Amino acid sequence: MTDIKDADQAEGMISKLILETGYECCSSVQSVRELLLKSTVPIDEKQVAETLGCMARTYTNMTGVGNGSIQQGSSWNVENFVTVITDQAPHLNWYKVIEELDYEHFFLYDAKGLDILVRAWKNGPKGAEPFPANLFFGKWKNLKGQLSALYQMANVPTNALNLLQCSQRTVIDTNDFANASVHIRSIVSQLVVEQLNSLDLIECVIRLADTSVADDVKVFLDMMTGKVPELVFLGLLQIEPVTSPIHEDLLNRLTSFYFAGNASTVLVMTKFCKVKPELFKKNILELYSKDPTSLTRILAFVHELKILPQILDIQPFVFAIDLAALAARREYLNLEKWLQDKISEQGDVFGQACLNLLSRKVRAELARQDANTTLRTVPLSVEVVGVFIKVLLESNLGRHEKELVRDIRSTFLQIAQKQGPPQGNLMEVPEPNSSEVTFKQEIEDEANSYYERIYSGEITIDDMIQQLYKFRTSNDTREQEIFACMIHNLFDEYHFFPKYPDKELGITSILFGSLIQNQLVAYAPLGMALRYVLDALGNPPGSKMYNFGLQALNQFKPRLPEWPQFCTHLLQTPSLQQANPELITFIKQASRMSDEGLVVPDTKPNDVVIESASVFTAIYVPEIPISLQDQPIHYVTPNEQTQDKILFIINNVALNNLPSKSSELKEQLEQTAYQWFGHYLVVKRASIEPNYHELYLLLLKSVNSRLLYQHVLRETFANIKILLNSENTVSSSSERALLKNLGAWLGGMTLAQNSPIKQKYIGFKDLLLEGYDTNRLIVVIPFVCKVLEQGTKSNVFVPPNPWVMAILKLLVELYQHANLKLNLKFEIEVLCKTLSVELNSIEPTRVLKDRKRKDQTQQTSVIAKESPFMPPSRSTPNLIPQQPTAAPFDNANTSSSEMESPPFAVPNLGPYLQFNPQIPMYTNQPNSKRWVLQAVTQSIREIIGPVVDRSVAIASVSTRELVAKDFAVESDEIKMRKAAHLMAQSLAGSLAMVTCKDPLQNSMANHMRTLFMSNGLSEAVAEQAAVLTAADNLELACAVVEKTAMEKVIMEVDEALLTAYTNRKKHRDQRTGQPYFDMEIFSAARYPSNLPEPLCPKPSGLLPAQLRVYEDFTRIPRSVGASAGQMMDQERTVRNNIINRPDVYGNYNNTPTSNFDGNQQQVSAHQILERFAQYVNELEKLLSVTNATGFNSLPIQHDIVTLVRHIPLLAMSSFDKAEAARTFAQKVVQLLYKSETQLSRETFVILLERLCEVSPNVGVLVTSWLTHADDERKYNVPVTMALIKANLIDLPEQDQELAILIESGRMSAIDFTARLIRACLFGETPLVGRQDFMASLEALHRLRGNVPDSVLLLMEEMRRRATSNLPVVPQPMVDGKDLQDDAGLEERLHFFFTEWVRLYQHPSTTEKTLNAFVLQLSQQGIFQMEDVSSLFYRFCIETSIEHAIKYKQLPGQSPGLAYQPIDAFSKLVVCLLKLQNQPDANQDAARVTMFTKILSIIVLVAAQHHEQRQQQFNQRPFLRLFTSFFSDLHAAEQQIQSIYLSLLTAISNTLHTLQPCQFPGLTFAWLQLTSHRLFMPKLLLAENQKGWPAFQRLLICLFKFLGPFLRNVQLKDTTRNLYRGTLRVLLVLLHDFPEFLCDYHYSLCDVIPSSCIQLRNLILSAFPRHMRLPDPFTPNLKVDLLPEINQSPNILSDYTSVLKQANLRTDLDEYLEHQNEEFLAQLATKIKTSEGYNVPMINAVVFYVGVTGINKGIHVNQGAPIEILQYLLNESDSEGRYLLLSAIANQLRYPNSHTHYFSCVILYLFAESTKEIVKEQITRVLLERLIVNRPHPWGLLITFIELIKNPRYSFWNHSFTRCATDIERLFESVSRSINQI
Repeated sequence: MTDIKDADQAEGMISKLILETGYECCSSVQSVRELLLKSTVPIDEKQVAETLGCMARTYTNMTGVGNGSIQQGSSWNVENFVTVITDQAPHLNWYKVIEELDYEHFFLYDAKGLDILVRAWKNGPKGAEPFPANLFFGKWKNLKGQLSALYQMANVPTNALNLLQCSQRTVIDTNDFANASVHIRSIVSQLVVEQLNSLDLIECVIRLADTSVADDVKVFLDMMTGKVPELVFLGLLQIEPVTSPIHEDLLNRLTSFYFAGNASTVLVMTKFCKVKPELFKKNILELYSKDPTSLTRILAFVHELKILPQILDIQPFVFAIDLAALAARREYLNLEKWLQDKISEQGDVFGQACLNLLSRKVRAELARQDANTTLRTVPLSVEVVGVFIKVLLESNLGRHEKELVRDIRSTFLQIAQKQGPPQGNLMEVPEPNSSEVTFKQEIEDEANSYYERIYSGEITIDDMIQQLYKFRTSNDTREQEIFACMIHNLFDEYHFFPKYPDKELGITSILFGSLIQNQLVAYAPLGMALRYVLDALGNPPGSKMYNFGLQALNQFKPRLPEWPQFCTHLLQTPSLQQANPELITFIKQASRMSDEGLVVPDTKPNDVVIESASVFTAIYVPEIPISLQDQPIHYVTPNEQTQDKILFIINNVALNNLPSKSSELKEQLEQTAYQWFGHYLVVKRASIEPNYHELYLLLLKSVNSRLLYQHVLRETFANIKILLNSENTVSSSSERALLKNLGAWLGGMTLAQNSPIKQKYIGFKDLLLEGYDTNRLIVVIPFVCKVLEQGTKSNVFVPPNPWVMAILKLLVELYQHANLKLNLKFEIEVLCKTLSVELNSIEPTRVLKDRKRKDQTQQTSVIAKESPFMPPSRSTPNLIPQQPTAAPFDNANTSSSEMESPPFAVPNLGPYLQFNPQIPMYTNQPNSKRWVLQAVTQSIREIIGPVVDRSVAIASVSTRELVAKDFAVESDEIKMRKAAHLMAQSLAGSLAMVTCKDPLQNSMANHMRTLFMSNGLSEAVAEQAAVLTAADNLELACAVVEKTAMEKVIMEVDEALLTAYTNRKKHRDQRTGQPYFDMEIFSAARYPSNLPEPLCPKPSGLLPAQLRVYEDFTRIPRSVGASAGQMMDQERTVRNNIINRPDVYGNYNNTPTSNFDGNQQQVSAHQILERFAQYVNELEKLLSVTNATGFNSLPIQHDIVTLVRHIPLLAMSSFDKAEAARTFAQKVVQLLYKSETQLSRETFVILLERLCEVSPNVGVLVTSWLTHADDERKYNVPVTMALIKANLIDLPEQDQELAILIESGRMSAIDFTARLIRACLFGETPLVGRQDFMASLEALHRLRGNVPDSVLLLMEEMRRRATSNLPVVPQPMVDGKDLQDDAGLEERLHFFFTEWVRLYQHPSTTEKTLNAFVLQLSQQGIFQMEDVSSLFYRFCIETSIEHAIKYKQLPGQSPGLAYQPIDAFSKLVVCLLKLQNQPDANQDAARVTMFTKILSIIVLVAAQHHEQRQQQFNQRPFLRLFTSFFSDLHAAEQQIQSIYLSLLTAISNTLHTLQPCQFPGLTFAWLQLTSHRLFMPKLLLAENQKGWPAFQRLLICLFKFLGPFLRNVQLKDTTRNLYRGTLRVLLVLLHDFPEFLCDYHYSLCDVIPSSCIQLRNLILSAFPRHMRLPDPFTPNLKVDLLPEINQSPNILSDYTSVLKQANLRTDLDEYLEHQNEEFLAQLATKIKTSEGYNVPMINAVVFYVGVTGINKGIHVNQGAPIEILQYLLNESDSEGRYLLLSAIANQLRYPNSHTHYFSCVILYLFAESTKEIVKEQITRVLLERLIVNRPHPWGLLITFIELIKNPRYSFWNHSFTRCATDIERLFESVSRSINQI
């Protein structure tokens, strides 16, 4: 709103007077006269105009201005003013008055301002005439005022102001539509009376578009367009010339809008074609050129307009012919007569146009059938084609053109036959003068002569082919006829081929296939030739025709990849599969090559071109989920009639008719047409109509079909992939525009709907990097930006979303370092602006630093040529290459120039890749191995540069410093160089190995997954194959990086030590025999002056012991992967003493050392295998002669121990140590099952363990062998027990395997299982529990018939132990005394819990089994003794927490494995609670006590972890423990119903102990637990509100913790997240438990900081669910008459304890009774402390005084309560007053007696206060609670409304409402919202 003071200074005298006087000056005629007497200027038109303009601008918000002596009105009474002006100045020209409104400050804010002007005109002397709106159409100086008036006029109803009466020209007239339909005329009758039918108005607005108010004009035009777009469009058409960009842009948009089709298209086109006929035709042609399928829309409105003949005369002829063909289908035109007339009129030019159209149609139809997509043009019906053929053949076209017509006819025939039975008479179209194809006799004779010569052997087949090719390409008509005759005769003879002799038929077959191979037949003849070959192959193998087809096929085998459909038919031929399997294999390969696009044949223009390999591999087209289909759907293209109906619906859909059109679409669109419709919507609409994306998305939503949505999404991905990989997209801006439109469409379908774009479908970062590598950023960057821009419509995909920021960071790096063109940089800048993020504030990535651009397509082809795949033989493990020339790491000297490009060469890894035989893809699809090679090579190239550079830099610096120091007195530079090489290689290799392992594995898996999915594999199969293959080949890839680092570091070290080498050589040459001292080292300040004797340098050089330090670098083993953490039950392996002997791998002194001066050579695979065979033979001999009870009894230096140590080291020395370890393990397993002594069994088991540690993959493989291999040699009980001890057998899976074998009736397996279970359960040292063989035991119990003796013995033993009451669990305990006396108590408790965890994890465990175990456990006496039970609980909790913290998750494992012991402990506790579930008070108390004790132990453990770990405290395990309690207690709620609330209360007490103030590291978990769905609702829904106090106490703890943080204006991210979580909890309480907030509002608000206004509003907005709040904006609302206003609310908060603690309650009560004046002064001091005001004390005093006044019925404006509040308000400073008023405002809640009382109190204090600052603070307290986001308390609203609307408070007269411009605008905004409601 314009500032009134500025207006006062600028406007006339009369306007100043009325502003000073206010509305009362116009309240009567007399008051106006008195006002004009004060004026000293004469009344003229300008003064009156400025006064009327001032009234129109200030018709409201002037209340309070004036002396207030009389009752003021609410606005100006303009009638009284005009009456007096007319009397005193009858000479005034009122038309000039309207013209004089063109002054500086004139502006109409709304329709009421315009209404004042109109009322003034009607009461003037010209009132009988229409208001002269046309005066506003002229040229004004005040352009904003003029535009504001026009805007209001365009929006007012015609009964208030009629623009048409003042306009000289209209946009449309009813006469323009006299011949239109009734429907159109009815619409016109409504439009002609619209205000916007004024052409003068539209022209005036367009004229203003070239002025300074252009932006406002654009808004005005958008409003007009949204209201009546038809009138705006037709008005713009009639305004000439078009000079404004706004005019041109809007005209083009509306043209596209109406030509796209909608309900008003026909109406608009009726006028369009009359006003601008040439522009109308031009737009039709542009629409057709952009989208030929729009022909149906064009014909629809052209026919409706009855202008078809005129449009058919348009050139180019192709459009007219296409339109005529469609019109003929609709029976609007006699096509035959029209074609004949046009040909006779235009001649051959028109005939050629017909041929061009037919050729285009047939190509489009063939392309559609090959790609199974929708047509890109409107198809021709068979009848229409027949008419074309007939007319063209009867015309005067040349022979060549008529041959083309016949080819077209043949092709259409084939298409028609594929689509179904012929519907027309295309076959019957006669040719002129002939019923069949005939040739001249001399042509026939010469053609036959060639066949005679080839059959007689005079010419060869190659000569024949050359001759035919010559005839075909000849310009001689006769030779062309010979060629046509020869082909025609050959095809005609096909039916007689079975009668040919074998020799002639063989020649014919070779000739037939050669014709196809050399591309001498095309189009229809090619299709016939392929059909003949396919038919011949359908004959029985060995027959004449089969041999003919086979020989012909062999001639054109190289072209098979061109025809994938033909390959498919061949593969379905049974005879070919049976007789020629090798040919079937070739056809399969050809088919795959076609699918992959790897073969591009040398094609002619008419041949099919196979798509080349994709440049972008980071995009994958998703498949349609099968789950969305109730049953398999056969997708077809709908018939033409249905297509027309659907296209008509799409053409006419708009926002105003969306519901009806979506209903029509649902009726017409069947599921079988979803694929067609999806393609049409994406290709024909979304890609070229970005302005209608929202409309089409709304249409999809209205259809409400997930299947259709998935089809549209799939088509979007498919077309994006095509455009990304198309070469045209790089060079064509129009293609890139299509891609950008599809990017916006994709973002609208996904990101804008809060739906993610999965990485497996599009990896945007990978896409950008591939674009960078292939110089295609011009394609990728605009596409990615358009997708991300749609995130602005989302609540999720905007910064700081990590996914969005990761892409933005890469875009910023490209922006800064990729030398982008300005247009690409602009795209990135626009994206950042759209996302409201500063480009400079985004930290770029560092991906491109060492990355060089490369052509991936060329690399792939080079790899494919240089790296032929041969699957490695499994019989002889190829550990390393045996021939030096084939070694992947050949130690060749690389020159510096070779190292520059590329920086690190990656060897050919094809022969060394490992492929898991369990993955069928590698067997069925040989090409898949090439994909793996590509992925591995690409991953190594990406990572090898930075890893090697970093490793080499660190290793070379470390080596240089250490070697220079250690060799300071060594004169032999050769020793120094070799020592430096050994150390540097070891360091660089180790660093590279450690650094590259994880990123290399992830990169390989991602690249493989992308390649697999892009080649047709499903997501699940691709994921599994990628993870397994990456793991199998990780060591190979890491070895490449390691080897490269080791090679490069040698050059770096030599360069760094070159001076040292030279100095030593020079010293030796010049001073032979003298000691050497490196003075640079000795003079350095960092060289230590005193060294111990062993380290002190000797003048003679380094000693052998000192050199051995460098030799030992060669003996440091390196492993790619370390064994991941296992489940806690593996701790039972402590029974094997070998684990407690770390020196098993020690004592390297016994190993042979390499010669320091010798060259280090890598051991070959053959040598490794020979050495392993020697070790194994020696080990077998030693085991046969050694007499020992077990492996642990052997001395450390025993030869068996040494061999067990050396064999794993031998495997680690191999190039491929995983493969070596696998081979060794295979042999050891065979020896293990042949062993007969305890020593041999233990030795081989330990050796097997060591080999499994070499590589994790070997461990997995060995466990799989031992568990799942179906081999009866496994039925060896002692060996199996040894493997169980070593945890090399997966016992749960073994149990399931044995159960299956027992069910199958295999007697050997039954006997073995019984003996194994008996030995494991009842041996001297029981290994496992009965629960580990649950499935096997159940299977044995079900056996019937002939049962082995071993089973009977097992059952007898189990019955005997059960009857003797001996527990099956392996630690027999009789009572608690035994437990206490047992020294191994902790170990036994550990065993109990381990067994419980194992049982809990077992897949076949039932609830009954768990309860039985708990019952047995309770019988052990653990829970009867306080100390023992506490020790057990603590041990369980600590063990579970430690396991969760230390657990390392393996790839592919579930995250829940880390928390399984925690879940098991929770289940154990709940089972104990259910153990005695009888409703006994004593038992209930005991169970609650037990649970409380467990919670206390949890608190102790948490406190210990929190204290010890400090910043590293992990809260997740404790969160999991309590959530498990909640879940398990909820599941058992029925069994523990009597104590359920007590248990929740105990948890609440525990959470109170763990509150954030005491345990800040547990804060987020604590908040999550407090608001858990199984805790908070259970407490709050408890009977009689028993759980409310407990939960209120937790909320108080939360607010107390948040308080100090929320007092700071700037919040950290963690605090902000915690605050948001608190808000969500309060919103849940407000929605579901409002009574809780109502009853505890006082205590909650008491601890919330004063700065948290919205938090407090949430609590105060709560009201009981049974109450219905009155609308606070109801006019004249009588609050005191509401029935609820006299009811007291329920208050559960303790508000008197604070007063009692300060001994203030008694004094308050006494003052309320006797009004002792001295007390008030004391009270003012008691509410303050040395640190400031006591906020809880102020809240308590205010609430206690108010409640006392309410209870005693004391009126608000009298009595002791108001005196106390007034005194404190007047005597306190600003802070005290603010706190006091906030305490009062905290009681303004839902309708009740408290709200009413305190509302009256605050209004009374405002009215009675004599201090302006007090009133300002009251306003501030109320206003700051209203300007925040909703909800707002009801009492707050009614109080503020009363304050500003009641004249008693004169709110607007106070200076603080207008103290600043922003404050004034704020109050005006609030006032306007209140007044309008």
